[in-house]
Amino acid sequence: MKFTRSILLTVALGTFLLPVAGVELEFDLQRRNPDTGDVLVTKERVASSKIGVVVVDMWNYHWCKTSTMRVAALVPRMKKVLQAAHDMEMTIFWCPSDVADNYVGTIQHEAAANAPRVPLPALKEIKCPAAPDGGGCTCGKERCPGNYGWDGMHPDLQMFPDDFMPNDLETLYSLCRQRGLSHLIYLGVHTQVCLLGKSIGLRNLSSAGFQCILARDLTDAHGKYDPERGLTPDEFTADVVAHFEKFLAPTINFAAELKKAGQWNDDWIVDPVRLAPWGTPARPHLFEEEVIVTLTAPWQSHATIFYTLDGSEPSTRSPRYSTPLRFSETTRVRAIAFEDGKQVCLPSEGFFARLPAMPPKPNVQLSDLTPLRAVGPGHSLASTEHRFSPVSSPPQRDRSNRGASLRLRGKEYAKGMGVHAPNQLVYELKPEYDRFVALAGVDEHILEVSNGSNLAMHPSVAFKIFIDGKPAAESPVMRIAEQPWRFDVKIPAASKRISVIATDGGNGNKEDLANWVEAGFVLKH
Repeated sequence: MKFTRSILLTVALGTFLLPVAGVELEFDLQRRNPDTGDVLVTKERVASSKIGVVVVDMWNYHWCKTSTMRVAALVPRMKKVLQAAHDMEMTIFWCPSDVADNYVGTIQHEAAANAPRVPLPALKEIKCPAAPDGGGCTCGKERCPGNYGWDGMHPDLQMFPDDFMPNDLETLYSLCRQRGLSHLIYLGVHTQVCLLGKSIGLRNLSSAGFQCILARDLTDAHGKYDPERGLTPDEFTADVVAHFEKFLAPTINFAAELKKAGQWNDDWIVDPVRLAPWGTPARPHLFEEEVIVTLTAPWQSHATIFYTLDGSEPSTRSPRYSTPLRFSETTRVRAIAFEDGKQVCLPSEGFFARLPAMPPKPNVQLSDLTPLRAVGPGHSLASTEHRFSPVSSPPQRDRSNRGASLRLRGKEYAKGMGVHAPNQLVYELKPEYDRFVALAGVDEHILEVSNGSNLAMHPSVAFKIFIDGKPAAESPVMRIAEQPWRFDVKIPAASKRISVIATDGGNGNKEDLANWVEAGFVLKH
């Protein structure tokens, strides 16, 4: 079935035409009995041109690494759904709330901002018990501290030219009324916080008189992971969705509804295997003694998950996943899912790094020594001359690179070196030095301003130690507010020089301020 969209915007912003009639859809609306939890399904017919699709807070980053990856996991399915919705004359509203104004200058943002306003009606009261909330981190035991690092939507999501980006209730309400919409389907994250509580959220638009529907296959809750009790983020999200079905709004499986309309292909592979917690090589999950990793495929309930731990690509010949995996050493997991010999999930990867033992404090502090060489971002004009970039300072003794205190994971340190990656500090090794020890991590002072708004996603640093030109130790990629990496490196006899290095983590060196604290040398007895 082919659909032809009408032109929605004329040359002058704010001039709107109602779309041509789409097709009639029959939704299976799922609700639950508030007392028993029993599922109740009713059918409702609606013209596709009367439907708006509201995409909420599909950000490119979250302070919780697992939450970030679970948002990304929705994107392949969401792209297919939104293409079909667009083809069927549904109106698509992008609502990234916090970062909407980063889209000024796009036609979607300007079209919404210039839409004529329709007065809001008196909002009817909706009584609903508080939904379960996992507190903002879905990693389980090793929790992620909060920050506001996101600066846009997930980069794989693409807006259509005739979409809109409203960022307040009045604008969204006005656009819905002007376009003759009666139903709004909500997708995005995080279900019980943003989809519900934001001004453009489901509660307000339901109160304003629209039939609001939650797409249960395209949402993720402000999650919780408790492997000791067998609670996965998928199960927690299902509990939150059930709460919506009891007290707030019906739900649909959007892909299933599109399949009924002939707009969904079961051969599409759109869901990755999900991990919890979900560290990656670019943003590892650090742990102390043991991490319990759960693999799931919530929308392929009959699939079998296969995995590898050696970096190789998984296949049906790989180990089968049956129970949560327990790791006590640094591990890379790769996973995929099959059903009846057919691949049904996109491949996934997880990376989990065990923190080394805490080193002793040094007898000789690095910041009390004069380096043979100290370079950072800038231009090297000769072997002994270096010009630092305007935004970077030379390495700082006992201060961060921008002159503040040395801070890692909320703790202040009196001694250390504050650098801007890429940075190299070279020191002479003396015969009495037995070991090099240090804690190393990303400086946290940008969190003091608006909790790192738009910036906290960028810092990523990998730390390395070379002795006489040979690798001696290195950290995984370190991100902001993580536990510092721990170095305790034995110095071989007759060694001459040590290079203490901070490199960017692979995404450029924006805000890559790094701290070496409690760093220096343990003397021989």
